[in-house]
Amino acid sequence: MGKFSRMLAGRSQGGKVVAQDAVEQKILASGYVPQPRLWRRHIMAQVFQDLHAAHHCRPASEENYDCFVNRRRKGYVWRMTAGEFKSQARLWEHDPVGFAERWRWFNKSLLEKMCAELTEAEVDAKRLHEVNKKLAVLTDADPMDLHEAAKYVCDSLHAHERKSEAWVDAYKGAGAYFTMKNMILFHNCRIHLDSGKVLDRDASFEYLKKLVADPRYTGKQLFGEMMKLIRDNKFDCNAQ
Repeated sequence: MGKFSRMLAGRSQGGKVVAQDAVEQKILASGYVPQPRLWRRHIMAQVFQDLHAAHHCRPASEENYDCFVNRRRKGYVWRMTAGEFKSQARLWEHDPVGFAERWRWFNKSLLEKMCAELTEAEVDAKRLHEVNKKLAVLTDADPMDLHEAAKYVCDSLHAHERKSEAWVDAYKGAGAYFTMKNMILFHNCRIHLDSGKVLDRDASFEYLKKLVADPRYTGKQLFGEMMKLIRDNKFDCNAQ
């Protein structure tokens, strides 16, 4: 039984759970349990695993990571993207900060680029036209609409599927961001500037946020910063 379940155990009236404070009331009303201290730590674990995935006997490298990403099976790109937008839909309502961090990489612009890279060999032209038409009229950042569009494409894919360059960049960027965030906040890793200055914890995190605040800053660039953070701090990925 989870902590929240134990907390509410026995608090009922006529078989219905009764909230005892404002936090419990919010959870019961929305069905959303906030996890502000997790910071998507499982993403860091996945990134470290993928850095070694291709060649376990070699040091962690971006080459290993790219090799692993390119081995993803058919449909993974679109299933993952559809699932990401579905998760964002809940965050959009209840966690604006968490939503903004994920929307930075997976958003309407990315979905439009992914659709633009598709060919008729991968999805029927008629179906692709329907998706593009729907995306064109979307004005608000409603992730659930994007989830439905991505799922529609996923369900329409033929046997062949290339990796979208735009998706790969977003995937690497999101992975690098949450990995760096966890390294800085929980593992005492610090940003080393080219001048030789080492930033403290708060300044390191502000440096990271400043990088991703620039919409022109790519996921590949941030992945390079992540690898530098690993090297500068002599961080043992295998030990995590």
